[in-house]
Amino acid sequence: MDEECVPALPGLADWLGLCRPPVALPVADGADLVRDGVMVVLADGEGDPVAVTAGYGLPEDPADHVGQLAEVEALIRFGEIRKLALIADLVEAAGPVDREQVVALGGEGTPVVPEFLHLEVGGALGLAPDRARLVISDALDLKWRHPRLWNQMVHGHIPVWRAVQVARRCHRLPSRVTIWIDDRIGEVVPGLSWARAQRLLEGEIAAADPATADREEQARHRRRLGVYPRPGTGGACDVFGVLDAADAVQLDRTLAVMAAQLARAGDGDDVDTRRARALGILARGGRPDQTPVVHLYVHTTPDADLARVEGHGPLGRTALAGLLTHSRVRLTRVIDHAHSVPVDAYEVPERMREQLTLAQPVEVVPYGTITARRADMDHTVPWGRGGPTSPANLGPLGRTAHRARTHGGYRLSQPRPGEWHWHTPRGQHFIVTNHGTTRIRQ
Repeated sequence: MDEECVPALPGLADWLGLCRPPVALPVADGADLVRDGVMVVLADGEGDPVAVTAGYGLPEDPADHVGQLAEVEALIRFGEIRKLALIADLVEAAGPVDREQVVALGGEGTPVVPEFLHLEVGGALGLAPDRARLVISDALDLKWRHPRLWNQMVHGHIPVWRAVQVARRCHRLPSRVTIWIDDRIGEVVPGLSWARAQRLLEGEIAAADPATADREEQARHRRRLGVYPRPGTGGACDVFGVLDAADAVQLDRTLAVMAAQLARAGDGDDVDTRRARALGILARGGRPDQTPVVHLYVHTTPDADLARVEGHGPLGRTALAGLLTHSRVRLTRVIDHAHSVPVDAYEVPERMREQLTLAQPVEVVPYGTITARRADMDHTVPWGRGGPTSPANLGPLGRTAHRARTHGGYRLSQPRPGEWHWHTPRGQHFIVTNHGTTRIRQ
């Protein structure tokens, strides 16, 4: 690619000039959404941001509503662009901390990143660690592998989400291929509908790297079948699969016949519900005694109307009964979370681990998503410094968070059982409990 043909990329100092949102009309006495082109943050007495309160008010004229909607949308776009630019710049500004290593999060040709930086970014944005890694990857790919598209994005000519989708589609391609594609479509995509832009992108990928395009096409059509629980939906699950055409047609016909038979037998539900029920009958082979053994963890009390089922969320009595229908149920006695005897060893006994898992089902890193059953049981006060192996000094940590604490300068304390305080190397403070994450204002 001819480097002289690539537009100069604006630096962060040019941001307000490029993306300055329009000046807003006053929405309350002495308070504007935007004043002199700079966003004004209204706050309550405690300094927390306020969007709408009884004393804040909203415009009376419908024309003002419409005008402010456009201004708010401009602010949102400005914020999304600014956020991605800050992340890309942070990669260059932030070096490793303590014994932290560097890793590659972006595609080929992007800078390496301190391995725990995504925990800082996730904490600042309220994102799960895996999601934060993806956002960093997007920023790296766009800035270093799609210079024309990046330039179009920072000028506001293309929404951030569209630019990100292009970068993700090219993430696994070699750097030379990505630069070639960006040179051909980077300034064209903003003017196309998203459907046309996608078709153009796929065509350029196929032309630039036919072998990679062929492998990705084969991967998209690989035969597979998955079952995914849907928490909070009354015990429902999503089933997704890619089947051979003959198998898929036969399955469709079988479900149609079984759904009709259920209707003739008095099932009054709609056809989609009967088809789903028919698939369940097929899964059991028509023989309830062939149901496989499945361990479900149900948390409830005798007088409760709801039960919490791990992996399925809260269920009412009717939904729980439906979940257990045609199942052989074996009850395991309750583990008392209030009592546990410490052990004089580093290893966590299985019964203590089960107690901790039921009390704290998700890792205790800010905005964590890894389940406790897949995590390490970490000593808050290290065993080597006298920390006991007891529930009051243990908490589940995924391997990345565990290593960040050990090697990356992240400090963790547990002032009381079930409450973990995190201090990050770059000045953030979080409190994590079984109810979620709270970011402490500095």
